[in-house]
Amino acid sequence: MLGLNLRSEFTGKRLSGTTIDFSNKQGTGALDRSASAFLDITYPSIDLLKTIEAVEPGKSRPTVIIGARGQGKSHLMAAVSHMLKDSVAGHHWLEEWGNRLSNPDISKLSLRTDMDVIVESLHLHNYKFLWELLFDKHPHGSFIKGKWEGQGDNKTEVPGYELLVELFQFQPTLLILDEFQTWYEGLTNNKQYPWRNWAFNFIQILSEIAEKSPDLFGLVVSVRDGVSDAAQQIYRVNPVRIDFKGPQAKHDRQKLLLYRIFENRMQISENDINSIIDNHINEYFRLNHVTGSEHEKVKQEFLDAWPYAPHLLKLLDDQVLIATETQETRDLIRILVDVFKTAGKDSPIITAADFSIVNENSGVSSLLDSVANQMQRNLRDKALRNFEAVRDAMASSSNAILHLEAILSSLWLRSLSIESMAGAEAHQLQVDITRNKPIDDNQFQAELALIEENSFNIHRKGNRLVFLNEENPQAKLMAHAKNDRLFENNEDQDALAKEIRYVLAGSGDASQNYRVLILKRNWNKDPWSDFEERDQPQNWDSRIPVIVIPASDVSDAELGKWLKNHITKNRNTVRFLLAKKGLENVFYDKTLLVLARAVFLADQWKKADTEYATLYSKFQKELRDQLNTRFDRFAILEIWNFAEPQKCEFTTTSHNTEGSKILGAIQDIVRRELFIPEEFKERVFTSAKSNHSVAQVLNQLKEPTSGGEPSIPWLGEVEAKEGIIHLCSQGSVAINLLGREMMESRAGESENDAWQRMKGRLATGRQLEETTLHEPGTHVSSGGTAPILPPLTTPAPSEPPIGGENPVYVPPVSGLFGGPTQGIMERKHLNAPNTSSLTLLGKLESWGINPGSQVHGCKLSIDKLTGAQLQELLKKLPDGITYSLDLEKE
Repeated sequence: MLGLNLRSEFTGKRLSGTTIDFSNKQGTGALDRSASAFLDITYPSIDLLKTIEAVEPGKSRPTVIIGARGQGKSHLMAAVSHMLKDSVAGHHWLEEWGNRLSNPDISKLSLRTDMDVIVESLHLHNYKFLWELLFDKHPHGSFIKGKWEGQGDNKTEVPGYELLVELFQFQPTLLILDEFQTWYEGLTNNKQYPWRNWAFNFIQILSEIAEKSPDLFGLVVSVRDGVSDAAQQIYRVNPVRIDFKGPQAKHDRQKLLLYRIFENRMQISENDINSIIDNHINEYFRLNHVTGSEHEKVKQEFLDAWPYAPHLLKLLDDQVLIATETQETRDLIRILVDVFKTAGKDSPIITAADFSIVNENSGVSSLLDSVANQMQRNLRDKALRNFEAVRDAMASSSNAILHLEAILSSLWLRSLSIESMAGAEAHQLQVDITRNKPIDDNQFQAELALIEENSFNIHRKGNRLVFLNEENPQAKLMAHAKNDRLFENNEDQDALAKEIRYVLAGSGDASQNYRVLILKRNWNKDPWSDFEERDQPQNWDSRIPVIVIPASDVSDAELGKWLKNHITKNRNTVRFLLAKKGLENVFYDKTLLVLARAVFLADQWKKADTEYATLYSKFQKELRDQLNTRFDRFAILEIWNFAEPQKCEFTTTSHNTEGSKILGAIQDIVRRELFIPEEFKERVFTSAKSNHSVAQVLNQLKEPTSGGEPSIPWLGEVEAKEGIIHLCSQGSVAINLLGREMMESRAGESENDAWQRMKGRLATGRQLEETTLHEPGTHVSSGGTAPILPPLTTPAPSEPPIGGENPVYVPPVSGLFGGPTQGIMERKHLNAPNTSSLTLLGKLESWGINPGSQVHGCKLSIDKLTGAQLQELLKKLPDGITYSLDLEKE
């Protein structure tokens, strides 16, 4: 990659450690090396320059370096030690970097040459007390030690202020103490061994000398945090604080990393870098919606961070290394070196996608070695199993996932972040896998959808996807939903039917006005076996039945046959709701069935795991959104033909709405466009002339008109009764209310006044059978009904019956006072030869007998049947009527 080379110490198969030891037996410690060799791998960070300035001649102040393990405290201390011990190498380093960075202030920094530098890593516990360190390593330490110990009874617990000043007057000294907090907090402190109290007093004395006599003594210590007791002792003298948190700290640290890892990074030109990462940068701009005014700034960030993407360094620095127990810069160097070794030659820019979960040499191992949390270590194994699961699932599919490894690797690394930031949005993953050329958006979205669908540990959190150790409830739910064997008892069809019904009638008053019946797969042959007894046609109430047909391409002939075969009464009340043309049967639609199954299972599981409550709502919404627009047409009967139902005609039209508005829209269309008030008025007039009851009128309207005449659309019992009352308020008919009152329009009364007086006075139920219609001006007689005497004729004795019809004359019956109580209609004797029950039903239709007709002297003749058949027949006879039985038994 543009000839970029790692430093020699990182080129071996096994990466050498980056932990700084001041000295060791192998002679490889930071202070065992020459000053020039060590400074050659040292970048002039802001924190290092501040430390050098703090120990300059005439400016020396106590210095506290604050930072967690691995941030570079030890390296900084070693660099200062080398510069003061070898001022020639130190001045050369300052001069070189001042020129390289065009910063003359670096070259102007001065170094003391008269100080003895004592450096110690206190966590090694080579010395119990700090004064032992000074006495051992200072040129005149033995002399001062003897003087202190020779004080006899006047000897203090710790060497006193004057003794230490005398020591440093012999030889000015810079004392550098690494891991001071670790040492201090490990000291025993009780009445017998008050060692921490002694250390407290001694460090206080050293701090005061460093403050008051900086020409004699300088003090530099490192601590992990600035609030510890160890740091507080030095804070009393207002030291210089180095905390790696300055405004340029992150950018400075990035430069330090690149300089530390690569031997020639600064020699590669920005133009060359830009030529190989330009496509990646442009995709980053596009997918992250970076404004034009920000382009130059963001582009410079990419050029400065190369060969790593700045979003990768930010991810590792701000999220992954914080979420995991790493040693910051130290571990970050190891991680970045490993990933460069595997991806540096092939990738123009290294992103999170290069941390391959498949290739253990990709930086994953060094990252996992730095992660102390076992759950996060396990996450890589889960990600690898997800990779294998998706790969196997797609093995027999034509939908290849070209970027499977890269997408899962990127998502895995991003899932190691701190919890609130764990995972990635889709556009972040797309940027991560973009190399030399852009990736088609549609292709990426399709690949990502397949990965999410077939991965068990990928969870969706808002717009983000994240790998978690626990299984993804959604993936588990959908895996079960796609398993046909789990729904052999048709629970999925029941769940889908339930959702369809809710979409149509689940809100408002729709369920009070309409009986919505969802037919299933066997709708044409056995529609009612899946329904409860209350929803069987014989138990329907006054609500308008809406039959939902699952098939889309249904003809009038099919509807006519279905209506004849499966509905025995009130056929004119039925409305059919039809699916969009060209779609498959709702209950064979795999997409809808899987969603219905998901809703069904989530509803069962949500009590044990609240995650499924969310999924229940999610998939229920998806399902209902599709069902809202699935049924776009309705049909009502227009021409009825019982004998040849395939010749029935239906009016089919679109309702132009969706969901819960459909039923109301159908009612509105039927009322405004299909219902003809004049036909209804004529039907009521005819009934009024014959003094029919309101129940008879309603029953006639519920049945289709015979003889090939158009049927009057049924608007429901409430609107039919209101229509009759409106005719009464107009003075067109009169209504006998149970024989107690003749309700009709009064002279001089407006139609509206009459309507307000009459509305709501019609009875319900059986009382409608005693509420009759009459022509206006009819009066109630003492018998309680209006006297009507229709003309009666007696057939000639020689006139034979025609077509099985034999008119019979019945004389009028006298009332209580000798007058006729009511008109007696002419009766016709009708008969049919032995045939099937279905043919007899057809005969009733052809004779004009409907539920409102009155018949007399009815005899049903059966030549031969078994006892069981007779019992079954008697059980089905309606209640409230008496019967006689005459038979011959073998």
